[in-house]
Amino acid sequence: MTDSGKFARISSLGKLHIYALHGYATEVMFTALWEFVVNLNWKFPGITSVWSFPIYGISGMVCERMFEYMSERKIPLIVRGLVYTLWTYCWEFSTGLVLKQFGACPWDYTPFHGDFMGLVTLEYAPLWFLGAILQEKVIIYYVKRLYVGPTQEEEQATSRNQSLSNGLDPKKTKVF
Repeated sequence: MTDSGKFARISSLGKLHIYALHGYATEVMFTALWEFVVNLNWKFPGITSVWSFPIYGISGMVCERMFEYMSERKIPLIVRGLVYTLWTYCWEFSTGLVLKQFGACPWDYTPFHGDFMGLVTLEYAPLWFLGAILQEKVIIYYVKRLYVGPTQEEEQATSRNQSLSNGLDPKKTKVF
């Protein structure tokens, strides 16, 4: 919010938080669906790791910057999707490699045919591609348009202060 009480764009920290929450929730839903499809588990137990929160948050911020750069240059959607997918593989591999050093990597793709060191798998490429396009077209699109403004209490205080400065007593003013 600006000093004048007007609306302002959401902060980078706010965007980071939204991207992190979105990724975290998406992973829980994906693992629940996967558990149902593979094991017919009607409980839909979705799982993730607390490490996913910063991983998705930072990745979302990077994808937003890539979107800005590529859209300014009129790069086609298909190419942008491929760039996002490549980024996803690089990010998943590097963060997984770091976490693996501490025994904290929450994913293991060794059962998949296209895996590399158990940290990434080519079998997920179509999902990463579609997920990246959806992220650009929905999540990034709306996050970039978010504004924050004064709370209801701040609005009331501003209104009261303006009334007093105009010589009106808000307690004696009738509301129709």
